[in-house]
Amino acid sequence: MKFYDPRDAIIKERFRNIKYTVLIGSGKGGVGKSTISAILALKLSREGFNVGLLDLDLHGPVIPEILGLENTEPEESKKGLVPPETLGVKVMSIGFFAKNEAIPLRGKAKTNAIKELLAITNWGSLDFLVVDLPPGTGDETLTSVESINGSKGALIVTIPSRISLSVVERAISLFSDLKVPILALINNMAYYVIAGERAFIIGEGNVFSLANKYNIEYVIEIPFDFKIAKALDENAPEKLLETEVAERIGKIVEILKSKVERRS
Repeated sequence: MKFYDPRDAIIKERFRNIKYTVLIGSGKGGVGKSTISAILALKLSREGFNVGLLDLDLHGPVIPEILGLENTEPEESKKGLVPPETLGVKVMSIGFFAKNEAIPLRGKAKTNAIKELLAITNWGSLDFLVVDLPPGTGDETLTSVESINGSKGALIVTIPSRISLSVVERAISLFSDLKVPILALINNMAYYVIAGERAFIIGEGNVFSLANKYNIEYVIEIPFDFKIAKALDENAPEKLLETEVAERIGKIVEILKSKVERRS
């Protein structure tokens, strides 16, 4: 007998007023997924959309730090928790509750934490919700993707090493199996420009071959950009939009614009 979880109905209602959800996943951690999620949300907001950013990485929730919200907490209301807002983006993360403490969750407790966060967060009406998914293809990712209702698509982040590409292929297969369209494959830290020449520091894995294999239309190549580290060190999230990474992510914004009507 299938167990009925009353939170499923609540989550469905929460997502009724969200026009489109962008799921950002990866086969492994350490590929820059959270930074890309934050910059994409900021770019969409600057374009005039109502945007939310949800951090579902249970063991490495860094979105609050990236956006300078580490000392902020969500507000309580009769209709749920109200996400803090910065630079036009509503933000929710388990990091708001864990602070600098470890999050020792295992098994069912992980999926319960994700469902609880989805159920209690009151986003209001959004054009886009950007979701920084847990890395990998385990229970946390499955629960996140299956629990999120409505129109959605995925962006898959990798780096150009042979090992990373091997792992990310499993993530691509997972999203394909779950019938979630893959909007683009993002090849992060693809190269570094030295004296006008591209240097492939991490590797030269054939990302385009992988995209062709799975009929992924767009590949976004993002170079090393030390302005990212500078913006993070200075706790200046607005400066993330002044980077070459943000310029490249602009292509993703163009892809997403067709998904919703711009607010007036």
